[in-house]
Amino acid sequence: MIYADHNATAPLRPEAREAMLAALEAGANPSSVHGAGRAARRVVERAREQVGAAIGSRAEDVTFTSGGTEANAL
Repeated sequence: MIYADHNATAPLRPEAREAMLAALEAGANPSSVHGAGRAARRVVERAREQVGAAIGSRAEDVTFTSGGTEANAL
């Protein structure tokens, strides 16, 4: 089968999948102040730095959203 509808989703690159699974292992709310939350916050901030570097932007200018609808509302 050839999947051609990439408007709503697209296949993950293997390295993106690995990074996502590693981030999910943090398993805590990055807004929480306990140790697990702080560890999750570090994962998010590292991702923000990596995305910023990849697109030639500052990390603080990178905003993560839960999906397209939320992003469109920014």
